Amino acid sequence: MKKKTAADLKKLVGLKRQRAEQDMAEAQFALERAQTDLAAMRAALQAPAEPMDFAAVSLAERNGSSRRLVEQLRAQEALVAERRTALAEATDRLRLAFGSQQVLERSLRQGG
Repeated sequence: MKKKTAADLKKLVGLKRQRAEQDMAEAQFALERAQTDLAAMRAALQAPAEPMDFAAVSLAERNGSSRRLVEQLRAQEALVAERRTALAEATDRLRLAFGSQQVLERSLRQGG
């Protein structure tokens, strides 16, 4: 293999690996943020509420605030699951990029 071609391949594979590392870091950050938000929502739901009179409780129930909070919690749980999937995919892409880099280095050593 020509030296220029080998250098170009190394550069391309290195860039691919670098991008995969960035994607994985972004996915990890997004997952951590979603998990933090979910934990905060759960803590808010479990916190003792201020004592309310019957009218306030009745109004809150009619407006569906408790159901809305539970729906938001479920949506956040779904977001956390999405973020976990995205992180797993980014991890796989990084693993493939590392594998490509190792295969290229081995083939260059053997052919070089």
